[in-house]
Amino acid sequence: MASPDPGRTSAQGEEAASTSPWPLRKLQSFAPGVWSQYKFYEDAVVESTKGTVADALVLVKEHQVEAIGCATVAGFILFRGPRRFLYRNTFGRFKTEKDLLNDAEQSMMEYKKSIENLKRESKYTLDKVAIGESDLQRGRTDLRSTGKQIQALVGSIYKAESTAAGLMDRLRTIPTRQSLELRAEASGFHGLGFEEPEMCLARKSQQNI
Repeated sequence: MASPDPGRTSAQGEEAASTSPWPLRKLQSFAPGVWSQYKFYEDAVVESTKGTVADALVLVKEHQVEAIGCATVAGFILFRGPRRFLYRNTFGRFKTEKDLLNDAEQSMMEYKKSIENLKRESKYTLDKVAIGESDLQRGRTDLRSTGKQIQALVGSIYKAESTAAGLMDRLRTIPTRQSLELRAEASGFHGLGFEEPEMCLARKSQQNI
């Protein structure tokens, strides 16, 4: 297998470089230097990072208490819950007196509104209870009055019946036609609400026989 001609290859490269545009040729000339500088800085950063991490580990190992304290403070600062707790217990205590008074006044106004609402509701409830008590008392009074009226009516009925019975006893001693008519009328009063007049007359006639 024939080996390539070195002279021909270099000649072709020079010919290609001569035919390329000027910016591309300039970039190609700078590329090796830029790449070497990048690798140099990359290696330097890696070495410095390794050294820093190693130094930090050694420092943490030598000062464990301080490292734990720093980690705790970092946790309080980074996480939301501990940060809020830390703020409430540090900066939250440095509120001005005006802010505290405003908070107290707002709380007092809310309490007053709640008390007024409770008073209004309790007054409405007491009014309803008073109305119910007055209605109940009025009902009791009306019931007692109705009971008294019924008792008076029953007494009047008994009195009318006793009067009619006495009148019939007197009319039995008068054997006339007028006395019979009066006896029939009196028997109607005697049987008020209990017997019919004809039944009362028939019973009285049977007693006379």
